[in-house]
Amino acid sequence: MDIKLKLGRAAEEEQLAKNLEKLFLEEWGGPKSTLALAFLNETVIPALTYVLSKNWQFLDNPTFSDILTTKLNSQFAYPPVFAQGLTVDILNCAKGVLGRSARPQNHPWQPWEIILRLLTIGYRLPDIAQKTGYPEVYLELFRKQYYRLQEIVDSGISSEEQLLARRELAGIDVKLIPFMVDFRNRFNIFKNYYERLQAEQIIMDANLEMEPDVLIRIFEGINQVDKQVNAAQFADILKGSRTAWLTSDSYYARTVGYGLLSNWPKKHISDLIGYLLENNLLINDFPADTLSLSEQASGLIIPLVVPELADEVQAVLRSKSKDRISRCLALFQGKNPEIVVHLVRELVQRRDTSILLCFKALQRRVPKKVYLQLIWACGQLGGKDAVSLLSKAVQDRDSAIRVKACQAMGKMADQAFYFALISALEDPVALVRENAVLALGKLKMVSALKRLELMIGNPVEEPQVLRAARETRSILVREKEQKEIYE
Repeated sequence: MDIKLKLGRAAEEEQLAKNLEKLFLEEWGGPKSTLALAFLNETVIPALTYVLSKNWQFLDNPTFSDILTTKLNSQFAYPPVFAQGLTVDILNCAKGVLGRSARPQNHPWQPWEIILRLLTIGYRLPDIAQKTGYPEVYLELFRKQYYRLQEIVDSGISSEEQLLARRELAGIDVKLIPFMVDFRNRFNIFKNYYERLQAEQIIMDANLEMEPDVLIRIFEGINQVDKQVNAAQFADILKGSRTAWLTSDSYYARTVGYGLLSNWPKKHISDLIGYLLENNLLINDFPADTLSLSEQASGLIIPLVVPELADEVQAVLRSKSKDRISRCLALFQGKNPEIVVHLVRELVQRRDTSILLCFKALQRRVPKKVYLQLIWACGQLGGKDAVSLLSKAVQDRDSAIRVKACQAMGKMADQAFYFALISALEDPVALVRENAVLALGKLKMVSALKRLELMIGNPVEEPQVLRAARETRSILVREKEQKEIYE
């Protein structure tokens, strides 16, 4: 938001607080005691000023009126009938100071859209209450009603008529049920609707006039030029400007974000990028001062870019070219780590074991977060290349990588890991020793029993390692007994 607009809004909020005080004291005749006056001025009026300013576009919305009445009743103990009449005067007072929004939202569903969006993308009730100003009592009831409806729909009842007839939903606003059904159905109708909800919330928080798809395309554009351009240069891309640093028009013409905001003033584009940086959606990589996506922003484009990237990786690996491994490495290196992590997961889901050749070549050439994911992938896919990578990873200087390697070895349960895991029992980090012991149990090699007995008899061993050793010893003893029966 522009500085002048912020100052103007602050002045309006100050005036609104004064008018609300006058409304309570002069028109509604109270309160009179010193303590009650202090509560009114220090708690009630600031809270009302916040919720009214925050929901300016809802001042004529019937659902927001109900929410405000609930706030007065549940949060400030005004009797229901009293709160209803007071709500009408409070909203009129707010409209007299703040005016009416240029984009009023008067449909009954619209405040519910915000609540359910925030719930869906992972906000807790106290966070939603703080962000919207809505009372937690209202939010908690709303959440319970939605979960109750979900349970009924999951049981096979989905039509509005059937839902309205259910006794379990008695007492729910009749307008709320079709809204909840509609919201739930959007996930089946719209592709990547969860990511769209996240984009909608970012746009609302920034007070932007922009469609969610446009913001997502901006993030796609940044991903394409990850760590290659600074803020000013990316503003030129969004504007569609031809500047000296654009050495290859054809390359940048293919960029998703090129010219996307050509009708925006350059200053507004710069303000947008500044907002995304301030709110950790974009990251400035120092010392180059170039842009990259944060983990949160990357999450919005993962469903759009990862499947295509996985297709490209597989196509390169299936080719007969001699440089296919180096070309594959290029698709992993220098890219956003969050995107690469999900790329690895996608390839594992496709059960493409040929990718292990690329993983083996990558190893420590990628950030730690990605390397940990490669180790996990080896455990899922298995094979000789996975054995080779994990045998090196278990000797890495980083204990988190050694732990992950032991876990992956346990998942594969390949007896080729026996000696590497026995060596890991001497690791200085207890968590590594614990996971090495558990992995040995998966291998079911009774020859490890002697080593486990020594570990159990060690008086200075960590308790969690001893528990794992006893558990694994029990597994191996049973394995030994079964072998003796069959012999």
